[in-house]
Amino acid sequence: MRIWYQSLVEGGRVPAYFEGLAERARLIARPGVEVTFASMPEGVYGTHAPAEVVIYPYMMSLHIQFILDNALRAQAEGYDVFAVGSVQDPGLTEVRSLLDIPVVSYGEAAMHFACTLGSKFVVVAFQAGFDQMMDLRIRQLGLAERALPTVLMDATFRDVGNAQSQPDALVDRFIATARESIARGAEAIIPGQLYLSEAIARAGVTRIDEVPIIDGLVSTLKMAEAMADFKRFGISVTRRGYTHARPPREMVEHARRLHARPEIPGGK
Repeated sequence: MRIWYQSLVEGGRVPAYFEGLAERARLIARPGVEVTFASMPEGVYGTHAPAEVVIYPYMMSLHIQFILDNALRAQAEGYDVFAVGSVQDPGLTEVRSLLDIPVVSYGEAAMHFACTLGSKFVVVAFQAGFDQMMDLRIRQLGLAERALPTVLMDATFRDVGNAQSQPDALVDRFIATARESIARGAEAIIPGQLYLSEAIARAGVTRIDEVPIIDGLVSTLKMAEAMADFKRFGISVTRRGYTHARPPREMVEHARRLHARPEIPGGK
């Protein structure tokens, strides 16, 4: 089984982050599963950190095109699953409408796993704007009754980056923020960006006061494996309704030519 894991982070900005992802994936994935981690194009965020850019709908409408390009490429190259490694699930609906292979995403997977581990979950994020964005996503998934409002912890993109190798200070802040939500009834905690999730996971933190922490990479890869199994047994995504309707091949090819998107090997 081959899984294409699409990140919203630029690989050259944080190479140690991607090296750590690959190392952990080898421990998480079952035997015979190959995971390819793909980053965003270098320079896509300019001088800004990704977390500062993805909170703007217009900016994400542009950057999602890179995700769609790679999704089509992954299918053409024979991957079994395409995974979106971002908690806000960017481009998830669009990708599912394009591909025949299963498509999963960190946010959706983590939230559904959280619902099996506790009655109420909470997303703990960093960066202003992620709280409203995540609460909107939770409502879109129909999970508002299972979630507390998203909370923001005091941390910057650089803080989280440093915590990939020196996690103590960030972990202490994460635990303090999580405990506030636990006091309000949270029974499962989702770190609100994979960058944050990796820092917490690499520090070995899996529970806080008997409340489970939902590991983003574990959730995404295990959901990917499960959906590949579903596909093998003939169970695949619906093609009824607006959100999953697949456009005809010639329509996609015309639109991609018009908008000067890269040609995908093997056609659609």
